[in-house]
Amino acid sequence: MSNHNKTIAVIGGGSAGFTAARTAARLGARVLFFMGDDADEASLCVNFGCMPSKAMFVPIDTMHHAKRHGWLRVEPLRPEAYLSQIVAWKDREIARFRAFRQAAITSKQAEDFLVVRSNATFVSANAIEADGETHAFDGAIIATGSKVRYPPIEGLDDLRDDIWTSRELLANTTLPESLTVIGAGFIGLEFAQRYARLGSAVTVIARSRFLSSAAAEFGERLVKIYEREGIRVLLQHTPQRIYRDPEGLFVVQATGPRRTVPVVGERVLLAAGRSPSVGSLNLEAAGIHTNADGGLDVGEDMRIAGQDHIFAAGDVIGHRMVVHLAHIEAGIAARNAVNDDSFAWERRANINVLFTDPEFAFAGLSADEARRAGHKVVVASRESHLVGKLHLAGDDMGFGAFVADADTHVLLGAGLLCDSAGELIHLPAYLIEHQETAHAGSMAEYYHPTKTEIVGGIIDELCAKFGEIAPRRADE
Repeated sequence: MSNHNKTIAVIGGGSAGFTAARTAARLGARVLFFMGDDADEASLCVNFGCMPSKAMFVPIDTMHHAKRHGWLRVEPLRPEAYLSQIVAWKDREIARFRAFRQAAITSKQAEDFLVVRSNATFVSANAIEADGETHAFDGAIIATGSKVRYPPIEGLDDLRDDIWTSRELLANTTLPESLTVIGAGFIGLEFAQRYARLGSAVTVIARSRFLSSAAAEFGERLVKIYEREGIRVLLQHTPQRIYRDPEGLFVVQATGPRRTVPVVGERVLLAAGRSPSVGSLNLEAAGIHTNADGGLDVGEDMRIAGQDHIFAAGDVIGHRMVVHLAHIEAGIAARNAVNDDSFAWERRANINVLFTDPEFAFAGLSADEARRAGHKVVVASRESHLVGKLHLAGDDMGFGAFVADADTHVLLGAGLLCDSAGELIHLPAYLIEHQETAHAGSMAEYYHPTKTEIVGGIIDELCAKFGEIAPRRADE
């Protein structure tokens, strides 16, 4: 079958879906692009995720840093409506993103690129129904995104309409006196800090420790940073029950190692993660089954387990829910769907960035993960305050630590808790992805003064531990 005769159905109108549809069309397939009522679940980044949250963080962090040194008296133009001003500015910026996305989708509409603005469900392994019409396909790509996960907390179902998720939080214009955050993932940690900076009394309830997938010191440092900003942190606590007291305040009973703590707050943010959005797809009709976590079992070629012609990409898989990965997965899925190929991407770096302040960024393996994988490891670190530009940025509690193989000197992992870590992680991530040695990283040129000198400093320390002489660096 030639590509020009092949029909590819893409379900989901978000980042992964649009990338999959565009790629399939570019490869010569006829594309059916389904964008139904749940399209926003697949457009999390632009609508309720990375872009609107960062739009809010910019003015909040700018105000915080302007006040911190106490050199100037800094106030918003309208203090009583500061949060409303921030949300209004965010809404204007995000409207531009949405308009750009919709214009791009509209421009693609043609006889061989059909946009169907209706929910789609499988009726067989080779057909989809949408708005009462059945569409046959040769290959399909599921990219329907994710939805808020509601953990089993007693009383939560009765209060769902009153509990904030990231969607309600992004639209809120009234600052609560107190905020309880359930969950210490990306959303919980990022918004807890910003609402504390706005003036709310914030408590974070975390089931384990902060940054649980990284070396313990990263999470311990971040806890200290939060507590310095007045945020109450309850680690190793599980929310068991939630209810409203006679005054209308929310009470979350959180059980820890020694006792149950009642956390009282005017508002509650539920930030306990997200689950794949597949409930309306009638997957059984296509012979597709979800796993125990409600996600799809997908191979490195993005094929769904047990399927030759049906693929998935993005948050719907249920693993790393980050938009750049969704784009990569969608491109692979489209290529394999159109060309009947089995191209796969060997992932090593797996970059993650937490947009706290300072930011936390991680790539590759932690030291413990590297040891479990059979490596003898060497670890080197450097404090932020020793790097001139980081010190001047007020980064006095951050640090970075990298992991390398003791025998081959190949860089295995990199973690940075510092200002601009989300930008700085990409050089070590490249070295990890391409299995380069610490020596290769030491031969790069690190301009002075720049924040990236923390990367050069850590790599040079690794080289020193290997007995290698690294180039001299500026250390002012």
